[in-house]
Amino acid sequence: MKTTDSGKNRLSRTAAKEVPHRSHERFYSARADVKKACEDLLHLLRTSPAHEVVVRDFVAAVDRLMHDLQQVSPDEAKATSAVREMGKEAQHLQVAETWVAAADRVLDRLGARANHQMRGDLLEAQERVMWCVRAQHWDGELTSTTTQLQKLVQQAEAHAARVAS
Repeated sequence: MKTTDSGKNRLSRTAAKEVPHRSHERFYSARADVKKACEDLLHLLRTSPAHEVVVRDFVAAVDRLMHDLQQVSPDEAKATSAVREMGKEAQHLQVAETWVAAADRVLDRLGARANHQMRGDLLEAQERVMWCVRAQHWDGELTSTTTQLQKLVQQAEAHAARVAS
């Protein structure tokens, strides 16, 4: 005899997601992921070639993120979603640090051979990224300014390659 039962229905699957011990497991798993991302970023910052002031600003941002992470309780509504958003913010900070350090490296590489406009654009874009980090605009605005910095760094790297050869 054939049954048409295809398994659990939507309501039972939704109810299974709301089991308290499972939601707590997801919360603590997401929290551990964010802690690891923050610790990785702190390690990256310790070895970063960026200026000391920039590194301090990034460390302060990571510290604020870690503090916010400690304030979230698994009993709050949508706590797991909030923690996952913090994980995304940590990733945004890591990408921003990568391109800020890359801007410093390309400026050092170019030295006096960088034209005034290129140097000014790189420094201005770098400062906009750092303003977003200091102001805790870690998602939308930081992403767009980091993308602009990335394009400028890539253009400067191409210019450095042309000048070097």
